[in-house]
Formats: sequence, C-alpha cells, structure tokens
Amino acid sequence: MDTMLEILKYIQSFSNPILDSFFEIVTMLGEDLFFIFVIAIFYWCFNKNIGYKLAFVYLTSGAINTMIKEIVKLERPIGYEGIKSSRLHTAGGYSFPSGHTQKSTSLFTTLMIECEKKWFYFTGVLGMLLVGLSRMYLGVHWPIDVIGGLVIGILCTIFVIKIFEWSKDKGDPRLLGLLVIPMIICLLFFHTTVYYKNVGALTALWFGYIIEDKYINYVTKARWWKQILKLVIGYLGLILIKEYFMNLLPLNIYSDFFRYALMGLWITVISPLIFRALSIEEAFLQ
Repeated sequence: MDTMLEILKYIQSFSNPILDSFFEIVTMLGEDLFFIFVIAIFYWCFNKNIGYKLAFVYLTSGAINTMIKEIVKLERPIGYEGIKSSRLHTAGGYSFPSGHTQKSTSLFTTLMIECEKKWFYFTGVLGMLLVGLSRMYLGVHWPIDVIGGLVIGILCTIFVIKIFEWSKDKGDPRLLGLLVIPMIICLLFFHTTVYYKNVGALTALWFGYIIEDKYINYVTKARWWKQILKLVIGYLGLILIKEYFMNLLPLNIYSDFFRYALMGLWITVISPLIFRALSIEEAFLQ
C-alpha cells in the first residue's frame, strides 16, 4: 500500500489547473452519460449490431465490476494524507477494480474489434489508458485498481462478444440469457444502486433485443436530417426518463432498476417504433 500511495503522490505532483480540467473531462469517458450517447448513436443511426454489442459488453462489464468490488471491499485512497481527491460524486462504493477504467476499456476494446481501423486502435488504447490515469490523478483509485480494470475489462469484452456472436450464429437472441440471468439472480446478493442500474438496463436490453429482432427489425439508414431528428427525439426521451422519473419514484434500488430498464426499452423498442410512426425510419419505407 505504501508503494501505491507514493505512486499516487508522484502523479499528483504534476497537478495544475490545466491538468485538473483535462482529467476531469477525460474521466467522463468512463461514465454512463458518455456510454448512453455512444450506444444510442450507433443503435439509432449507424450500426444496430455494433450498438447491441456495445450495450451488452458495457453493462455486463459494469455489473461484474460491482460484484468484484463488493467481494474484495478495498477502500479508496480518499482521505489519505498527501492525497487530494476530487470529483467525489463519481467515487461511490469500493475501490478495486476501477469501474471507470474497466467500463471504458470494455467500450473501447469493443469498438476496436468492430471497427478494425489502425487509427482507432491507437485512439482506443490511448482513451482507456487516459481514463485510468485520470482516476489516479483525481485521487479516487489506487494503481492496482486501474490495472485490474484494464485486464478485467478486456477479458469481459472478449467473453461477452463470443457469447453474443454464438447467439447470433444460432439465430436466437434468447441465448444471451446465459449472460443476463446470472446477473438477475445476483440481485439477491448485491444490493447496491450501481448494480441495480446495470442489471435493470441489461435485463431490458435483452428483452428489447428479443422483441426488436422478432417483431420490429429496425433499420438505421436515413437521410442526414432524419438522423439528427432521431437523435433529438431519442435523447430527449432518455433525459425525461432518467431525470423526470427520478422525481416521481421513491429513491431506492428498485426504482433505479425500473428507471434504467425503461431507458433500455426506450433505446431498443420504444424509440424505433416512434421513428417508424413519424416516417423517419427512411429505409424501412422504401
């Protein structure tokens, strides 16, 4: 622990207002708002299959991260002498492994696998490393947390993509229950807000995938102005669900599960039906 503490102090010895602002922005790449933006834009406008993969990988990785944290129970470096910790509202729960690092690693690794562009390999690796560095610079994670997040994030990505491709080859999205059902069962053992949010969204994503695949067959292609309109309508719906329902429902883990489940259904089922009803799912009409 002393060695890790000295590493954090060394990293923070470079602290200045410019780096403070830079790493505050970088750390957001490992947060839910960035993920929601990326998954939604892929699913609604570019490539539905990649959108599904990103969502299953990210949410499964997030759920596993919380499970490991609750088992290991390593305390964060917050409050240690000589360590300045900031952006504390993103530092709930235990420390190992770093959730921001693990989830951003899962996200970027998936994009690297799917995009297969040399320039994106560089961007993806740089992104996940910077997110990990940001968590240490901000004084909310130990170096071992970041290393663990990187390794576990990559392993989760490989595992989930293999399961996803297997279910795709079999033509049966119900097979993804191999990922989702164990997470649902573990709701009995891990009573944290983050876990319930992840599993709520993951459960809805699974059901939404089954429904969309069988009954909707949403098509992403459309003229540029229709794509923008889809994003405006889609994101407004997500904001209303995320913020408005929070004020209507009691503040507990069960309402968090419901709210994030509704967001998952909005992305996969409800918004595509609205796009179709408004005739902005252009390729479907031609």
